[in-house]
Amino acid sequence: MNSNDLDLYKQFVKTTFKMRYKGSILGFLWVLLKPFFVFLILFVIFSHMSSTAGGLTSQQYAVYLLSGLIVYTFFNEGMIWGMGSIMERAQLIIKINFKRDVVVASSLSMALINFSINLLIVLVVALILNISISFLGLAYILLISLAMLLGLYGISFFTSIWLVHVRDLQHIMELVLQLLFYASAVFFPVEMIPEKYRFIVYYNPMARFVKAVREALIYGQITDLKFVLVALVGSIVLVFLGRVYFNKHIKKIAEHF
Repeated sequence: MNSNDLDLYKQFVKTTFKMRYKGSILGFLWVLLKPFFVFLILFVIFSHMSSTAGGLTSQQYAVYLLSGLIVYTFFNEGMIWGMGSIMERAQLIIKINFKRDVVVASSLSMALINFSINLLIVLVVALILNISISFLGLAYILLISLAMLLGLYGISFFTSIWLVHVRDLQHIMELVLQLLFYASAVFFPVEMIPEKYRFIVYYNPMARFVKAVREALIYGQITDLKFVLVALVGSIVLVFLGRVYFNKHIKKIAEHF
C-alpha cells in the first residue's frame, strides 16, 4: 500500500466512523452499550445455570460471557461490514480510480477498532473482579484476533463481490450469523448441551476461537494452539486467493450497481 492508498484508507476509516454514528445522540458510546446490554440480559437469565454447569464462579462467568460476546461481535461485524463494503462505496467506485481493496480494509478496520475497545473493557472488568491476566494469555488472544482478522479480510474479498450480484445475501448472512451465535456456546458452557449434540460446537471454528480466548483470559492457558495456527495459515492463503478473485471481478462490477 503506497502513501496515496494509505491516506485514502485513513480517510475512509474516518468517514465510515462518522457515517456509522451520524445523527446518533450517544454516538460512539453505542460500541460499549450494545454488548453491555446484551451481556446484562444474558447474565441475569443464565448466570446461575451456566455457573453451575460449567463450574464457574459468578465473577468468572461474567468474564466468560463478556469475552464470548466481544469475540462473536467482532466476527459478526467483520462479516457484515466487509460484505457490504463495495456497495457502501459504490458511488465513489464509479467516479474515482483507486485500489478497490482499500474499501474492504477500511470497513474491517471499524470492526477491529470496536473489538479493541471492547477487549480493553473486558480486561478492566476482569481485573476489577480479581481475575489475573497473564501476558502469555493476552499474547495468545492477540494471535487469535490476528487469525480472525485475516480470515474476515479474505472472506470479504469474496462476499463483497457476491453481494453486488445477489442482494439477498445480506439477509441470508444475518440469519446464518444469528444461528452461529447459538451454535458457538457464546453465553453458556458446552456442558449444558446434551452430549450427542456437542459435536455442533466442537466442529464449529467460531466456538473454538471463543473457547480459546476464554481459556487464555480466565485461566491464562494456551489451548487449541494447533487449530489457531492452522487457522492463521489458512487465513493467509484465503487472503491471497480472495485478492486474486477480487481483482479479477472488481473491474466488471460497476455495471451491476
